[in-house]
Amino acid sequence: MHKFIGVILLMSLGLNAYLLLQIKTFKAPVESAINDSNAKTSQVAPAAQSLSDGKANPFASRQESNKQNAAFDADKAEQKKLAEAVYEAPQNFSAEELFELIQSLQSNQQYAELTLPLREYLKSYPDDYRAWLIEADLTLHTEPLNTAIAFYYGLLDKNLPALEIAKVKSIIQVNTSKVVQQLSGDTAWDLLATFIEPLLQIDPLNRRYIMGLAKAYGKQDQLILMENVLAALPYDDARAQRLRKSFYDPEQSEIAADIEDESRQTAGLTKRRVPVSGNGEQFFVKTKFDRYSHLMLLDTGASTTAISQRVFMRIPSSDKEFIGRFTVQTAGGSIQAPMFKLSAIELGKIAMSNVSVIVLPEENFKGSFQGLLGMNVLRNFEFRYDPEKQQMILFER
Repeated sequence: MHKFIGVILLMSLGLNAYLLLQIKTFKAPVESAINDSNAKTSQVAPAAQSLSDGKANPFASRQESNKQNAAFDADKAEQKKLAEAVYEAPQNFSAEELFELIQSLQSNQQYAELTLPLREYLKSYPDDYRAWLIEADLTLHTEPLNTAIAFYYGLLDKNLPALEIAKVKSIIQVNTSKVVQQLSGDTAWDLLATFIEPLLQIDPLNRRYIMGLAKAYGKQDQLILMENVLAALPYDDARAQRLRKSFYDPEQSEIAADIEDESRQTAGLTKRRVPVSGNGEQFFVKTKFDRYSHLMLLDTGASTTAISQRVFMRIPSSDKEFIGRFTVQTAGGSIQAPMFKLSAIELGKIAMSNVSVIVLPEENFKGSFQGLLGMNVLRNFEFRYDPEKQQMILFER
C-alpha cells in the first residue's frame, strides 16, 4: 500500500513539473506579444485618447502630420547631400546607386538637385530610355512648356518600347490640350501664340495647333498671320471658314457691340459691385486666395493674372494645378515663370473658378500689392471710372 501511494506521489510531482515547464514556455511569447501590443498602443495612444467620447484628437493628427513632414524633409535633405556627393566624386557611385538616387530625386520633385546626377548617369549610359524619360520630366518642370513638349516629340524618334511610346504621346496630347483650352478660356492669346508657334513647326499638320494658332493671331488682329496658318488646311474646311467668318463678318461685330453697350448701360442696376481703392492712377482690389486676402493691382495690359511667390505658398497644394512654365514679360524684362490653375479666387463676394496665375518672384512687386489682376479675370467685369472723384467701380458682367 505504501509503495502504491509512493508511486502516485511521484507521478503527481512529475505531472506538476511538466505543467510548470509548459506554463513558462507559453508565458514567454505571451508576455512578448503583450509588450509589443503595449508598445504599439503607446504609439497610437495620443490619436486614440478621445475616441471613448466619439471625438478625434486634432492635436494627434497634427503631430502625426508634422512627423511625416519632418521625415519627408529629412529624406529630401539626405537626397540633396547625395546629389552634392555625386558632383564631387561621381566615381564613388555604382550605376544602380546613381539611378536609384535619380529616381528618388524625381519622386520628391527635387528638380534643382536632379540635374547633375542625371547628367552624370547619361554620360555613362546614354542609351537608357528610363533616363530619357526622367530627363523629359525634368525639362517639363524647369523649361518653358513648348520646349518640354518639343523634347517629348524628340523621344518619339528614339528606340523606345511600344508602351513608353504610347505614354509619351499621351503626355503630349494631355499637356497641349490642357494649355490650349486654359489659355483660350483666359483669352491669353499672346501666350497661346507663343506656346504653339514652335510646336507647329514640329507637327505642321496638327489641326489643334493650326486652329489654336490661327485663332490666337485673329484675336490679336493679325489676320494675315491667321491666313498663313490656315493655308495648311483646305480652303473649304468647315472649321477654318467659321473662324474666318467670326473675324470678317461686320454684321456679327455690330451685334456683339450692341450687346456690349446694352450690358454697360444696365451694369449699375443689375450687377454686383466690387470695391476698388486707388489714387486715380493705380487701382487695387482685395482678392481672396483660399482664406487669405491680398491687395492686387488692376492691370488691363496683362493677359494673365500674376501673384507673388509669398501668396502662392499660402495656397494649399490641393487648390492649385501646375500647367507649365512660360516666358513672360515683366518690368525688368522677360523671365521664365510657372503657371498654375487655381480652383477658386474671390473678388468681393464674387467667386471665380479655374483661374490661371503666373507666379513671379517677390522683387516684381515693390509696392503694397502682391499681384496683378490680368484680363483673364478682369474680362468678367465692367469698368466705371469717375474722373472727378477719381474713383473706379467694377460691376460683374
